Amino acid sequence: MKYYRLIVNGYEKTAGVLHAPETWPYPIAYDAEEVNNWQSLVVELQGGMYCPFDMCCGANMVSEELKDLFCSFAGPDAYLEFLPVKVVSKEYGDRTYYIMHFTKIYDVIDYENCERFGDTILKIALDYRKVKDLKVFNSRPVINDVIVSEDVRKAMKKTKLSFGSIFSQIKLTHEDDL
Repeated sequence: MKYYRLIVNGYEKTAGVLHAPETWPYPIAYDAEEVNNWQSLVVELQGGMYCPFDMCCGANMVSEELKDLFCSFAGPDAYLEFLPVKVVSKEYGDRTYYIMHFTKIYDVIDYENCERFGDTILKIALDYRKVKDLKVFNSRPVINDVIVSEDVRKAMKKTKLSFGSIFSQIKLTHEDDL
């Protein structure tokens, strides 16, 4: 099994960018912390088309179709919630997007096998024993930490929900121990 960090592709020329009001506190959401005042948030799509996965002011944002796909893989005990937010666009029409928010941080990192520069982790390594049953999860309380399994990546590509996204493979350890 392979796992990938899901990243917004900032080089996709036709992809739009979601913008929160200038007065909105940054970040909109931290994983494992309550998200405040999201019910009154209205964001704007600028500079291109809607992407199924996007970022806005420090929050992971997903379309309804991608939310449904993630829910089909994540299961009811995934510690994952989707908070609806209105997105406005003069060019592409208004839509509902969802703040993708993990209510806990998964303990999945193999710290001994991470790539480091001094004490700073440059690239994480996932412990296969901890992730083998997970499909959509996070690993750290940092902004934009969404990890998906190979199954989810393939489903996103097949359903064309990968537009505007990059999949960066993550090192996996202890896979041979089982």
